[in-house]
Amino acid sequence: MGGGPGKMAVVRWPGNAAHVVAFGQAGTPKGNSFFVGVNAQDHQVFIPSLAGTTNVIDLRTDKPVRQFKSIPGGRVAVVSPDHRLVFVLSGKALAAYSTRDDALRYEISVGGNALAFNADASHLYVGGNMDTAIADIDPSTGHILRRIPIGHSGDLVWARGLLFSADIQSGVMSAFNPVTNAIFSMPTAEVDPHFAYAKIPAATAGFMQLAVSPDQNSVYAAGFSGHILRFSTTGPRYLGEVKVAVGKAGPDKLSGLAVLPHGAEAITTIENRHESVVVDLRNGQVLQRLPGIASNRWVLAHESE
Repeated sequence: MGGGPGKMAVVRWPGNAAHVVAFGQAGTPKGNSFFVGVNAQDHQVFIPSLAGTTNVIDLRTDKPVRQFKSIPGGRVAVVSPDHRLVFVLSGKALAAYSTRDDALRYEISVGGNALAFNADASHLYVGGNMDTAIADIDPSTGHILRRIPIGHSGDLVWARGLLFSADIQSGVMSAFNPVTNAIFSMPTAEVDPHFAYAKIPAATAGFMQLAVSPDQNSVYAAGFSGHILRFSTTGPRYLGEVKVAVGKAGPDKLSGLAVLPHGAEAITTIENRHESVVVDLRNGQVLQRLPGIASNRWVLAHESE
């Protein structure tokens, strides 16, 4: 809620050069965004804001190219795999806009804080950490196909035919198979018994962002306990955790997470240190530090030539 820094961090590989792009006025709702949508085909990033505006950044120049009016409270965006639509999500609504002319295609009364497409983009899943179910939506029409009885989705990802949903409150990772309707529940130790949604910064554990390995064999979760948790997409099953520790003060509260293209390393944000680090996913060893770069969500994009 409230104002945000109005800045987006950009890190490019190889080279690992990190810099910051301004998109909105700091300290105001126009600077408050959470998850950006990337249209790599057209070299664009869509940054929705709490104020109801979406800024478009050109990845080739890292400069704003335009802004359009979008739904109030929208802080999450995702671009469809065919690059034609950008979806903006608020706590109360989901809206689809054309990436070509920013025109509103439709708006529906389904809110949340996480979005994920299935493999062929015929389904768009919407989850919320305050909701009791995940909405399964036809992205071409906005029609709600069904509601999946998985609640409290802090984040969603799709991998190898399964929809993974992280429950920030219970420490349970759920995997849904839309063909069989089976729901697999995988308990973990990523639980704070005193957790409260209104006081997330004070939590000592809890799922934050999810990320998928390039081969889709693994799903990773950043935890506020200072661990990265790994799940196999076969089974599926929980494979354990690795500790990420920069110093002795711990625990280091992890939030943003993205697996790097080769699959052996990840970038993750350490909230309490206001920095991000590149880590070895096998043992949690810190390979590189990015001081002053602290993003709640990392989005990996492969830029088209």
